[in-house]
Amino acid sequence: MNNEFKEDRRVNWVAFLPPVIILMLFVLSGIFWTDAVGALMTSLLYGMADYFGAYMNLLSMAFVFLAVVFIISRYGDVTIGGSDAKPEYTMTTWCAMSICSGIGTGLLFWAMGEPIYHFMTTPTAIAEAGSREAAIFAVAQAMWDWSFVQYSMYAICGAAFALICYNKKKSLSISTIVDGATGHHRPWLNTLITGMVIFCLMGATSNSMGVGLMQIGAGLEAAFGVAQSPVVWLFAAIFITFIFILSCVSGIGKGLKLISSTCMYFFFFLLIYVFIFGDKQFITKITSESIGFMVDNWGTQTTLMNVLAADDTWFADWIVQYWASFIVYAPVIGMFLARMGRGRTIRTFMLVQILVPSFFCILWIGVFGGQTIYLQTSGVLDVWNAVNTSGMQSTVFQILGTLPFSGIITILFLCTVTLSFCTLADPMASVAATLSVQSLSAEAEAPKKQKIVVGCLLGATAYTLVATGGINSVKGMFTLVGLLQSIVLIMCAVVLFKYGARCSKEPNSGCIEASSITDESV
Repeated sequence: MNNEFKEDRRVNWVAFLPPVIILMLFVLSGIFWTDAVGALMTSLLYGMADYFGAYMNLLSMAFVFLAVVFIISRYGDVTIGGSDAKPEYTMTTWCAMSICSGIGTGLLFWAMGEPIYHFMTTPTAIAEAGSREAAIFAVAQAMWDWSFVQYSMYAICGAAFALICYNKKKSLSISTIVDGATGHHRPWLNTLITGMVIFCLMGATSNSMGVGLMQIGAGLEAAFGVAQSPVVWLFAAIFITFIFILSCVSGIGKGLKLISSTCMYFFFFLLIYVFIFGDKQFITKITSESIGFMVDNWGTQTTLMNVLAADDTWFADWIVQYWASFIVYAPVIGMFLARMGRGRTIRTFMLVQILVPSFFCILWIGVFGGQTIYLQTSGVLDVWNAVNTSGMQSTVFQILGTLPFSGIITILFLCTVTLSFCTLADPMASVAATLSVQSLSAEAEAPKKQKIVVGCLLGATAYTLVATGGINSVKGMFTLVGLLQSIVLIMCAVVLFKYGARCSKEPNSGCIEASSITDESV
């Protein structure tokens, strides 16, 4: 046994290169055979949803229950890093980074987009599309999709990484989770799963960044009349990639801290503005009823399938894809969030990581989603027609255009999208770089060169997907990689149970000065 943890900052090319090459080949196939690959991915999506959708839904629900168990049980008393550990971030900064790193540009886009889709294409088991019941369901479902389920997954994964890294002084890597869950060190299995996670992470992040680029292009057109084109997307991709790489190499305590804090000011300004100048009466009413619907029906909202409604594919298009995408992100966002948990108890860590972003997302969707439904039902703007003719990325700015001082608000919204883009890309590039290095402690940063390489790969892939239309071919990949990634998700829960029980019985929350594992098992 070796009692000293040693860091090896060399790139693990065996785990890093194969998934990057496979991802590039997949992207290229989507470029040259867009329709064929798109059709294949669509068939894969519906096939996977039919056969494995119930598993994804029930697993997602299980993690909500598991989160409650970890919060109310003795596991919650364990202090990350031991009783002498001090938090590195204030509660305000911690909350800002937790909110921004998890939502990226998705909430800005889908807070208005998802409710209108649910309202006009309501699942047959719920209500008639366009009805009052459909409107309440639409906002409530969007609230649930962006709140407790995903953040329970993120929190459990984050707590598992934090405990095993800070208290047991093991490396911040997928291999540590695999070893901890299985109780055995198998290098081939560690390399295989690490490569799979890198592939899932980079594919999912590139897809999300691609959607962000499309939204930025639509914002530039709405604010300055610059028509959307591959050239515009290219310059936007170069600029934003430069910004988030600069933030990434600055480290979590500098770059992301500054961007997240700034982004939160924009978030709250936009939230207050839309509430004040939107239809406050309608927003407050539908928000209240939607929260009530969510409290009464959250189980159904998590597990809704198409039983006895074979022609209804809503469940595959929405909740199965959502849960799959959150499962893809959960372990890697957990790796990032773990680095902010030092000095907090498991209970505090999980309460903050789950409740703060969930409440924020519910409030945000209530305001922006409620205003969107109001515009559709009042006749002020035919939002659904705009979606079908201009695309959701342009419709978002048409919705904002109905408010006073729309030109200024459009620019502010565009700035918020850009900052949110960076708060997603920064931690994902950092985690991808960390995964590609042999082993790092929780306190250490991945080499700057590797962060730059990963950042450039993500930016280039995102641009390629948008400029060629290949982004539609990647959508179906979420369910497949989510199914694979669920293995790692379950391992994180096992590790938290295993080491949480051990640390709760040991002095100083089981925090040791050095790892007792061999260098080979790190």
